[in-house]
Amino acid sequence: MMAKLRLDYQRSIKPFPWSGMLLLVVALATLIAIGIHYRGLSDQAALWESKAERIERAAQRPLSGGRSGERMASALSQEVKRANEVLRQLSMPWEGLFQTVESAGGKEVALLALEPDMEKQLVKISGEAKSMEAMLEYIKQLENRDVLGTVYLQNHHVQLQDPEKPVRFELLAIWRVKS
Repeated sequence: MMAKLRLDYQRSIKPFPWSGMLLLVVALATLIAIGIHYRGLSDQAALWESKAERIERAAQRPLSGGRSGERMASALSQEVKRANEVLRQLSMPWEGLFQTVESAGGKEVALLALEPDMEKQLVKISGEAKSMEAMLEYIKQLENRDVLGTVYLQNHHVQLQDPEKPVRFELLAIWRVKS
């Protein structure tokens, strides 16, 4: 005789779904955080839009408003000059200059300072060489590069207090800026 088989597909007591509740709380917290962030961004956007509108209105006003109009025109002119200077500096071939100055010395020359003068298209280089011959070879190497023109030795002196007696030097080189 066979025993009765009783299958119960529905439980009479269902456990509380804690994982689902936790997921709901996390989702609500995330939604609130996103809402707060969105509000902050929209406030910032409104602030920037109002500033842009004020600038546009100020730009459309005639500049014949006496002293304040002249000051505003002067300030705007200075701002444009500064912006143009920054653009000019950013467009300079810095990478070529740095690579040329660093690679010409090898292990015999240590660079101490590099001071480019963009207006005069000159570069002042300060360094230290292990010997006088190494310094002179460095000058030759710099002159053979396309980036620099004539290189002038401004001054040099041997470090007598150092047992290896290195040579400190300052060079002035013409910077060939290709436009």
